[in-house]
Amino acid sequence: MKASIPVSCRFALGALLLACSSLAQAWPERAIKLIVPAPPGGNMDVPARIFANFLSKEVGQPVIVENKKGAGGAIGVQAMLTAPADGHTILYTSSNVLTEIPHVMKPPFDPMKDVLPVAALTQYRYLLVVAPDYPANDLAGMVKQLKAAPDKSSFASPSPGTIAQRGGEILNRKLGVNMLHVPFSGTPPALLAVMSNQITMYLDSVVTSGPLLQGGKLKALAIAGTTRYPEMPQVPTFAEQGFPEFNDFSSWQGIAVSPKVPAAVVEQLYAVTRRIAGQATFRESIAKLRFEPILPDSLQQFAQRLQSDYDHFEALNRTMTLNK
Repeated sequence: MKASIPVSCRFALGALLLACSSLAQAWPERAIKLIVPAPPGGNMDVPARIFANFLSKEVGQPVIVENKKGAGGAIGVQAMLTAPADGHTILYTSSNVLTEIPHVMKPPFDPMKDVLPVAALTQYRYLLVVAPDYPANDLAGMVKQLKAAPDKSSFASPSPGTIAQRGGEILNRKLGVNMLHVPFSGTPPALLAVMSNQITMYLDSVVTSGPLLQGGKLKALAIAGTTRYPEMPQVPTFAEQGFPEFNDFSSWQGIAVSPKVPAAVVEQLYAVTRRIAGQATFRESIAKLRFEPILPDSLQQFAQRLQSDYDHFEALNRTMTLNK
């Protein structure tokens, strides 16, 4: 005998489906706030503004970029988490804010439980840069300089716990020197310190250092990765110069929301973001900044990648002491 669903239950089910459908169709109802946990002008801020423009066109609502720097990105993440969880506040972040820095600067949230990753949009590599008049043009020359005065050099980072700090500590260990780590509040002030010879070196992204290299304001000694960067073929890799420890030094950028945001809204945001990531004009805009555009994984795959990266840096952190 075929079971029948009571009319009252059918009405209740229909109302629930209609409510979910209405919720999905309602997003976004107003302007969206895109929080960037870094200062204006850095390698997180510029692509975030490009994404904001494309997102605004896709959803038909203004997208306002709000910079919330400080505490290794934790202030920006907190601003997203304390906003109403309705999909109108989105975090645009680099991977280090969620996977690296929390192992050194303990944030007031659990990045693996309190943040829901939605989509990765870009990835990028790192360069070791120095001032143009630095008396070395490659790592061999740099090693001579460092060993000649092992306690008189320094390296910058945009925050404690980042790849830049880990790279500097790797050099300290491998070369037996004692470069001073100087953390800054973001990339722009760190680069200014290197260009003005206040700091010896900085492991920075190709995104922010690239234009300064072209303008003769910086000099690159090495690039991370297993192959040379096509736009800078003259810069040898770390591995070519005897430092394979830097082969996997790269980062990604993407968006995240509070896990309390309704699943239907998250799915819509993911779908819109994936459409944007596939548009030739968006990819060209990102590539011009020396980012590598990527097509987002599924929500589940991205969550797994975030966890994997977090676990990797947690294990790495056990092998080296990173001070604030």
